Amino acid sequence: MIRVNLLPREERATQRAPMQLKVGEWVWPVAVVAAVIATISGTAVAQRMAATSITKSIAEVDAQSRALAPQIERVNRLAQEKAELDLRLGVISKLEQGRTQGVRLMDELARCVPDHLWLGDAVQESPTSLKLEGLTYSNLVVSDFMSRLERSPLFANVNLDVAERAKANDRDVVRFNITCQVTPDAPASEERP
Repeated sequence: MIRVNLLPREERATQRAPMQLKVGEWVWPVAVVAAVIATISGTAVAQRMAATSITKSIAEVDAQSRALAPQIERVNRLAQEKAELDLRLGVISKLEQGRTQGVRLMDELARCVPDHLWLGDAVQESPTSLKLEGLTYSNLVVSDFMSRLERSPLFANVNLDVAERAKANDRDVVRFNITCQVTPDAPASEERP
């Protein structure tokens, strides 16, 4: 068979020379591929070792947790009991604070009552509200009573609701209703001005 090369001369010359790789030309690509494979396999081995180490750590922590479970349960139980005791102590403390309030309130009220004034009713409608009803001979005595209440540290915002003439045992009297606020945190004064 006859071969005819129809390529121009320039291309014919290049075509004739077969490609031959020299030793230096193929060593570098093989070395790069080997380095990449070594890096990947090294990373895989390191990851496998790290995973094994983490698995062992988790197993050790689980074993410690199981060993400490009774102690943890006891600590939780003690914390719950402490919270219950704190709640009880808070209630007792609150009761202790309010224990003497009524006595102090009545004592201070008795100090504020002037001569010739009689209280018929004293009702504490709420912890901070007090309603007083009574009789006297004069509006001036009611005014004096209100002034004494205002000066007292246990009472504030004293208001006269009603002051009206009435008869008691055939005598002319003034019937009055007073409302005021109670300030239980203020100490009762020992001296009266």
